[in-house]
Amino acid sequence: MKMRVMLAICCVVLVSVAVPSAEAYTVKGMGKCSGWIGGEDDRFWLLGFLSGYNYAKDTNIGRGVEPAQIYKFVTRFCKERPGDDLGDAVTAFIATH
Repeated sequence: MKMRVMLAICCVVLVSVAVPSAEAYTVKGMGKCSGWIGGEDDRFWLLGFLSGYNYAKDTNIGRGVEPAQIYKFVTRFCKERPGDDLGDAVTAFIATH
């Protein structure tokens, strides 16, 4: 069941990140950083977003980075900017890696 959810999330992410960067995009499945609790569903969403981005861009952002380090990055970002979208936190991770 979890693999199906993750696959569905990846598909949604692929659609949202395939838009050229000059245009706005919609991130499905998550809201504001203030809603980030780092639970299992949050972590699946986050890794699905990164996987979808990597697939769409034919890149490997996060290679060699443990998932726990990615979660810490997002947690720190969201504590500093609770009003930002969670997608902003993930794209900040992408921009720094």
